[in-house]
Amino acid sequence: MTFGDDPPTGPAGSAAYQPMKPATIAWLAALLGCTALLSCYDLGGGARFEPTDCWVAQTAREMYAGKLTRDLIVPKFSGETRMQKSPGPYWAVLLTAALRGQPDIDEVATRIPSALAALLIVGTVFWFTRRVAGDRAAIFAGFACSASALTLYWSHRGASDLGLAALTTLSLALAWVAAEQQPRGPKNTVLCLLAYFAAGLGMLYKLPMPLAIVGVPVALYIVLKRRWRVLARPIHLVGLLVFLLPWVPWVFAVLYFEPTALAKWRVEFLDRFTGDLPNVEGQRQWYWHFFYLAPPLYYCLPFSGSLPQALARVLRPPPGVNRDGLHFAGLWFAGLLVFFTVAAGKEERYLLPALPPLFVLLGIELARFFDPQRPVNARWERRAARGIQILLPLGFAAGVFGTYAWYKQVGQAQGFAFAQVWQPYVVCAVIFTAGAYFATAFYRRRQRNAAFGVAVATMWVTWLWAWPTLGPVLVSQRPFLDFSAQLRAKLDPELLTHVRQIGSQDARIIWYSDYRFPRIIDQLELLRRQQGRRSLRREVELVGEELVNRLAADELALFIAARSDYVTFLLEAPRRLAELGRQMPAAHLWLQTHVGPKNQHFVLFGNRPPPWPEPNLKPPSDRMEIAQALGELPSVRADTAPASATSTPSSQGS
Repeated sequence: MTFGDDPPTGPAGSAAYQPMKPATIAWLAALLGCTALLSCYDLGGGARFEPTDCWVAQTAREMYAGKLTRDLIVPKFSGETRMQKSPGPYWAVLLTAALRGQPDIDEVATRIPSALAALLIVGTVFWFTRRVAGDRAAIFAGFACSASALTLYWSHRGASDLGLAALTTLSLALAWVAAEQQPRGPKNTVLCLLAYFAAGLGMLYKLPMPLAIVGVPVALYIVLKRRWRVLARPIHLVGLLVFLLPWVPWVFAVLYFEPTALAKWRVEFLDRFTGDLPNVEGQRQWYWHFFYLAPPLYYCLPFSGSLPQALARVLRPPPGVNRDGLHFAGLWFAGLLVFFTVAAGKEERYLLPALPPLFVLLGIELARFFDPQRPVNARWERRAARGIQILLPLGFAAGVFGTYAWYKQVGQAQGFAFAQVWQPYVVCAVIFTAGAYFATAFYRRRQRNAAFGVAVATMWVTWLWAWPTLGPVLVSQRPFLDFSAQLRAKLDPELLTHVRQIGSQDARIIWYSDYRFPRIIDQLELLRRQQGRRSLRREVELVGEELVNRLAADELALFIAARSDYVTFLLEAPRRLAELGRQMPAAHLWLQTHVGPKNQHFVLFGNRPPPWPEPNLKPPSDRMEIAQALGELPSVRADTAPASATSTPSSQGS
């Protein structure tokens, strides 16, 4: 990380050094108070945990229950060493649970770090925008960020991504202010070192992403703005030590306990970026380069319509705004957008650290757009109001059709009544539509500040309704709760020593059941067998060989697999074994998911019959029925076939 020269002079640079007025302090207090309430609202309810949340929660749970120093240093998931991520998110959850005096990790403890991260992002956006464009823009930027889909949704997730975004946002904001505005002296030194320390905490939170998330914008700014002389400042030597302090001791400790960590990190980080990791090899097609164009639009709702003009402000700064600050915000977003687009591995959550500068730019644009002194354009306002009056009902109707389509495809299979879906949706849509109409009316009456306030309040109220009503339906996780409940009810704990996971490991089953079972081949052992390189074809072969051998052994062997993997094995395993002159070993179905669409079903099977009547596979897949009708599976019964040795064991490195 590097910093710029002494701050420039002039009105745009000097205005930021003025202390905040009482009114600005009051707005900041209101902003942080509202954000805190919204971020902590009903953390134990709403949508159930998704896979990324469960990876954090279950790993923290197992570390929390550990008795040895190694248990706190080396993360474990389902009893396996988990080297994919650094332990910052897990430690944050552990600390939260300990401060609350909890005997175990729960949803609230897992979500609280994200709620605090949302508060940190909103506060940083306010502070940075004020340094760039003054009080009014800071207020608009802060409230736009607080009311955005980004803050409202991700504050209630347990995943590590919002925490990473908060720390890197703080680091970048501190770095620019220290470079361009704060005069040399003790305060400048503190800002520099805090910027390094925040980046170091980011490394501890999600190694090694801050190297790119902080490094790319700073490098672009230095090169394009020609801030070369700052590279010789001695403060960077101290800053480098401060940057290394939070995470390097953990790296050395892990290498002491787990010598294979370097090989695992190379696969997880480098191969994920280049696309050599089997998990992401399907993302090489050309259209994946447009993947990250949509997330800024829906995460910046309801202010996404102002994004084009806000981005244009980078090239055409309005009066009184620090041009260098605008350029830095633009390079921050554009540089990370390009970086994540070039990287082969893509998920929406990866882009979160690139979104905070958009709210800085939006704050500047929204402050101008809702300015009561802005000249009136009656024709444009009439057209915009008419467009809102037409588009909102159309969006309402489209949402009804979308809700019905979701219900027919997913909700009905999960056992929901349609009324449980459409009724909360209609209320949600009415709240949002009414708020939009009121905001439009205020705007046309020249009460533009009030119009912005109504837009913010509308998002808040919509979220307060949608989270406890729509969230538990749309993200109910009923198939995984059903299978987990069956495991708890029917599988004695002593049988867990015989259970192995096949194919794609779903963290929700382990989290909801708290039954811990390893994969059929430990991920580090699988990596060792491949000499540190990952190959999808070779992994399929290794897992398949191990599965067949365990099924043929005398010792009890139990396996959990996705339904799709189970069916794939029924179709492929007999043929492949016959080519080798071998017979299918005996196998018996023990449990299967009863609710939800087939692609969310799991099965438990073994090489011995279960201690209860053996179930049939229901409902059988069409492809399997055809294969049986054609006599292609003469030696395999639907209720006794083993699961996927030929499935993609993608989660061996996930």
